[in-house]
Amino acid sequence: MTDRPNDRKKIGRLLGASGLMIGLLLASVAPAAANSLGDFLTDGSLLLNARYRYEHVDQSGFSKDAAAHTVRLRAGYQTPVFHGLQALLEVQATGHISNTFNDTVNGRTAYPVVPDPENFQLNRLQLRYTDVPDTALTVGRQEINLDDQRFVGAVAFRQNEQTFDAVRIDNTSLPGLSFTYIYLDRVNRVFGVYSSQNHFSGDVHLINIAYDLKQVGKVTAYAYLLGLDDAPSLSTQTYGASLTGRHPLSRFTSLSYRLEGATQEPYFNNPQRFDLTYLRGEFGLSSGLWSAMGGIEYLDGNNAIGFSTPLATLHKFQGLADVFLTTPASGIIDTYGKLGVAKNVTLGALRGVAISGWYHDFANPHGGTLGSEFDLDATLKFGPHVSTSLTYANYDGVKAYASRNRIWFTVELSN
Repeated sequence: MTDRPNDRKKIGRLLGASGLMIGLLLASVAPAAANSLGDFLTDGSLLLNARYRYEHVDQSGFSKDAAAHTVRLRAGYQTPVFHGLQALLEVQATGHISNTFNDTVNGRTAYPVVPDPENFQLNRLQLRYTDVPDTALTVGRQEINLDDQRFVGAVAFRQNEQTFDAVRIDNTSLPGLSFTYIYLDRVNRVFGVYSSQNHFSGDVHLINIAYDLKQVGKVTAYAYLLGLDDAPSLSTQTYGASLTGRHPLSRFTSLSYRLEGATQEPYFNNPQRFDLTYLRGEFGLSSGLWSAMGGIEYLDGNNAIGFSTPLATLHKFQGLADVFLTTPASGIIDTYGKLGVAKNVTLGALRGVAISGWYHDFANPHGGTLGSEFDLDATLKFGPHVSTSLTYANYDGVKAYASRNRIWFTVELSN
C-alpha cells in the first residue's frame, strides 16, 4: 500500500474536528429565507453526520476473515434561500480503526473485500435555484436518487457515498406530472479518491417522467443514456416504465404493488451488440405494526453480457451480501420475500424499533440455481439524532459464487 502521510494527517484532522463539532452541535436551525446577502452567508444550517461501522465477512476461498472497523464523518453548510438561490457545501472523511480487510486499494487481498477505503474529499458542492414557478435547477456535485434507486442512486449504505457532477432540472408545472432531466459528466464512485476505479466520466442523460393516476397509482417512464468513457462495456441506453401504488384493503391493512419493465441496448462507445430485458413484479401487505412483501426480478443475459445498472444503489437489491453487484452473463432471476415489524415507541431514549427479514432464491434463467440468501436487520432509533443497527446476511452459494456470511454493526449520529 502506498504511504500517504499528508493525506492521513488531513483525514485525522477532519475526523477530530468533525467529531468535536458533532458532539457540540447535534441540532441546528433549519434554513429560512434570507433577508440580505449577509444572512445568506451566515444564517444557514450546519450539516453534521458521523457513522461508526463494524463489518465482518467470512467468505469461502479466503483463509482469513475480514474485520473492518471504519468511521465516516461529514461536515457541511447549507445557506438559507436568497432570491431563489440556496448553496450547499459538504466535505467527507473516511478513516480506518482496523486494517484486517481488503478495502480495494490497500493491497490486503488475503482478506475478503469491504469497499470502504480511507478517503478525504469534497462530497457535495451545489447551487439550487427555485425562483421559476414549479421548477428547480440544481448545479454541481450532488446526491441523485431516482425512484427506488434501481438505476440511479447515492449508495448511502457505504461509508463513501456515490455523488454526481451534474445539472438537474425538476418541473411540476402540469397537475399530477413531474419531469426530471439530468445531464452529468462525472460519477464519483464509492471507492474513494485513491482508487483507479474512483469515477466514471463521459456524457450521461437521465430522463424521468412520472404521472399520478390517482386511484390506479403512479406511472413512471424513463430513459437513461449512459455514455461512459472509462467503461465502454457499461455504456447503455435503457428505456422503461413502472406502475407503483398503495391501496387500503380495510381500516388497518393496505396493498402495495410495483410492476416494471425495461429494455437495454448498447450506446455511445460500447462495441458489443445486445438487446436485453428487465422485468419486476412486487406485491406487499402492511398493517400498523407488520408488513409482508414478495416479488420476482428478472435481469436478462445473452451469455456474453448481463443487463447492467452501474449507477444504481446495488446494495438494496438481490440480497445484502452483495454477491450479484454485476449481473451474470447468463442473467439472473431473483425470487424474494420479506417480513417486517416496525413500531414507534416512547421508552426512555428509545423512539423506534424495526426488524426485517428477507429470503432470496437466485436462479439461472437457462436452468439451474445460483444459490440462496437469508438476511436479517434490526434497527433502534434513540431520539431524533441517534440510530444503531445490527444486520446479518448469509449467502449459500454454488461453485461460481462463494458462500459467505456478513455482519454489520452500525451507530450513526446526525443533526
